[in-house]
Amino acid sequence: MQVGWETVLSYMTHHPRWFEDFGRRVPGSEYLKEYHAAIPDSWRLERRGYWLSAAPPDVPIVPQGWKLHVSATSRTGAETLRVALPILRDAGVWFKFLMDPAALREANGKSYPRGSSGKFITVYPRDEAEFHAVGRALTKALADFDGPYLLSDRRYPGSRVVFYRYGGFVTRYRLRPNSLRELMVSAPDGSLVPDIRHPYWHVPDWAQDPFAVPTPPSTTDEAATIALADGRFLVDSALQLGNRGGVYQAIDTLTGEDVVLREARPGVEVGPAGIDAVRLLRHEYELLNELADTGLFVRPVTYFTEWEHAFLVEEFVPGSPIGRLSISENPVYTLELTAGRLTDYYERFRGLWAQVAEAIAVCHERGIVLGDLSPTNILVTPDDEVRIIDLESAFHEGVDQGAGLSTPGLVTRRAMKNHRGDRRTDYYALGGVMLCGVLVCHQADIVDQRIPRQLLAEAAGDLGVPAELVSLIEDLYDENAPLPDPAQLRKRIEDLPLSSAWQHTPPLAKPVVPEPATSKRLHKRIEATLNGVADYLIATADLQREDRLFPSDLLVFETNPLSLAHGAYGSLYALHLLRGEVPDSFLAWTLRRSTAHQAMPPGLYYGTAGVAWAQSAMGYQDLAIATLRGSANHPLLLTEPGVLSGAAGHGMACLRLWRDTGLTEFLDRANDIGTHLAETAIHEGDRAHWPGTEDEIPIGYGNGAAGVAMFLLALHAVAGDQAVLDLGRAALEFDLAQGVYSRNGILNFPAVVAEDDTPATVVRHYWDEGTAGILGTALRYHHVTQDSGLRARIYELLPDVRRKYVAFPQLFHGASGIGNTLLDAYEFLGDPELLGDAERQAVAVLLTATERAEGIVFPGEQLLRESADLATGSAGVALFLNRFRHTGPGARTNRNFVLDDLLER
Repeated sequence: MQVGWETVLSYMTHHPRWFEDFGRRVPGSEYLKEYHAAIPDSWRLERRGYWLSAAPPDVPIVPQGWKLHVSATSRTGAETLRVALPILRDAGVWFKFLMDPAALREANGKSYPRGSSGKFITVYPRDEAEFHAVGRALTKALADFDGPYLLSDRRYPGSRVVFYRYGGFVTRYRLRPNSLRELMVSAPDGSLVPDIRHPYWHVPDWAQDPFAVPTPPSTTDEAATIALADGRFLVDSALQLGNRGGVYQAIDTLTGEDVVLREARPGVEVGPAGIDAVRLLRHEYELLNELADTGLFVRPVTYFTEWEHAFLVEEFVPGSPIGRLSISENPVYTLELTAGRLTDYYERFRGLWAQVAEAIAVCHERGIVLGDLSPTNILVTPDDEVRIIDLESAFHEGVDQGAGLSTPGLVTRRAMKNHRGDRRTDYYALGGVMLCGVLVCHQADIVDQRIPRQLLAEAAGDLGVPAELVSLIEDLYDENAPLPDPAQLRKRIEDLPLSSAWQHTPPLAKPVVPEPATSKRLHKRIEATLNGVADYLIATADLQREDRLFPSDLLVFETNPLSLAHGAYGSLYALHLLRGEVPDSFLAWTLRRSTAHQAMPPGLYYGTAGVAWAQSAMGYQDLAIATLRGSANHPLLLTEPGVLSGAAGHGMACLRLWRDTGLTEFLDRANDIGTHLAETAIHEGDRAHWPGTEDEIPIGYGNGAAGVAMFLLALHAVAGDQAVLDLGRAALEFDLAQGVYSRNGILNFPAVVAEDDTPATVVRHYWDEGTAGILGTALRYHHVTQDSGLRARIYELLPDVRRKYVAFPQLFHGASGIGNTLLDAYEFLGDPELLGDAERQAVAVLLTATERAEGIVFPGEQLLRESADLATGSAGVALFLNRFRHTGPGARTNRNFVLDDLLER
């Protein structure tokens, strides 16, 4: 399950070590003082997240209708509230407001969701008469105020800060199979429909706009027909849409050239200081003009204002960000580990690094600090010329200021603390960009500064990277090192012995069979690490919290506190494997939380089926029986087919409980699920797949047909029904048929079926999406059927998972999931070289272990915070590392919720 970058950022703000719910931050007093000065004590004030909700006495709230919004900035919020509160008090109307200026600044930020941004006060009128009365009063009182335009709303006539839209007043939600919650409103027939916060005006079919006003000019999603600047620029498409404004590709009719338009909306507050986006865009335009003669920065064309928005027009630069090339062209990831390919790659990047170093030097000569240099804002043209874009954090030293934003892992601790870059930060970022050229791991610097350096040293040995390049990266990637002399830095880059470095095949390209002495040392490291992981789980468990037990991925706050993926049971399951038991107080914490239908979906990794499986594995069979019984007839049981959150995963848990308890009710339910899957399968020749709740057809183990096939194989093993086996094989064939070949002939997989034969641009290697998960299913089908054709397919899949380095150490979408599949392959096929590949993976994973006072933890999603959960953190890593200690040919040691014991029946 993927979340947007804006969501990740919001959960990073409130704790330096782990993702934290913003609702736990203590509000400032500024807005509360205004509230208590105006509103009687008889009103009830409650906090919900960042919002403070005010309820007048003896006034019921209606469930939905036309609501009013008042926009403001963090600089005008207190005065806006002071003026608005008496009106809301005298009207006796329900309302809420953001709790303090910091919350308002975040809600106005460039990364905030566009459909929700800018709203400072929300008013819930009881009827249309009250809607108009309060709307008119606020419009009159706030006539001299200004604030951000709300993309989801329309302005109340005559006002710049009062807006309106139709929506829910009370929280009603529909639980989704992945445990996320969808806000709902009632249609006239009583049915619930999604209450979506679109970033554009939208009214339900049954509601009529109180004002027949035209939709204001906009450059939102319908950008294809828009002409701007008196017709000079014709917009072709939106390249990116964000709260600050869009980025569009257009044609300059004056010159006939392609250009890029970058939009800024007034009132959007950018960076820690909350600089207005329009002011910042103008500042960037002036900087680009100053640097235009260098040829190293994107060339500005013009700057203009259209309606209320500002636009910076830049030349269109064809090409790719250097960060994308660091992945798509890097032999570590493409697995083209030949001497010639390594030489070509590093020779090419030498030239790119030299240009970036020259750009930094030119800026510093002119007194300009870039402040936020990253692999995403360095474009590389087809001719390998560098153009740097997005200078919103750049500034003239001692003269002005930029946005103060930075990219995780590419900023010094000093700059993060000061919210302002400096010259040393620019070179630190260059070191991070060069590190990305070797291995994409810079963001782990946020959790532990040692991790990128450890991975660099390991990769350098594996690849035969010249010591001169390693020392150059280390010198640049040292925030306490002196500033390099530009001429000396240029010479160090030019003198890198790259053309002569690779005379032979690098060690990473050679298969390895584990040696007893090496394996013994590795096993000791793993044992110490796993002890540290268990210690960390015990020490960081917070029994006083309601929202989570262990430090976890941010999705624990978006889903539920109990799930296998991000909640307590995934971590407790790992702790039980490591220590043989879990503290009774931890179990008691989980039992105080509901597993009822409205609280949790029925699936395996996000719902009650996984809770029941973990309870049974930990020896609490009576609890497991009650939990799984309670999920019978769940309305979401059959809405999705997959393993992560759908019917197949639930069916696997039923088979597990049947095997553990002997209760045929669970076998009956598994058979019912198998029947449902047979009835709903979509057949295409000898292939089969299932429709999900989304428009796309997923591929892979987590949500795709390969996961369904795994359940059907286990069901066949129990019942012996050939039709079930045939359907499972057809499902596996469907996913296998979606594979695409890389340029060097390696088979890998996209996450979803491409539309209209469009080639896949992103492929996956992982357990939840990609090759590893599909391979795990294929290995088990071959074990049961002994199909020689399937064995050939297995050997076609293996090269893509025989890789040591991927971005994250996690189980779901990273190295531990791949390592687990390599151990599957070793146990089913018996090839000792596969154990060697798993050993390499274990070594790479161990390099990301982070020692804390509480024990050992691993960086979680995007390597940005510590996490102890199963999907992204230490618990999932522990499943792989612990298994590595016990594996062997013919053994069945996979503890990631599979049914291998049934396949031996």
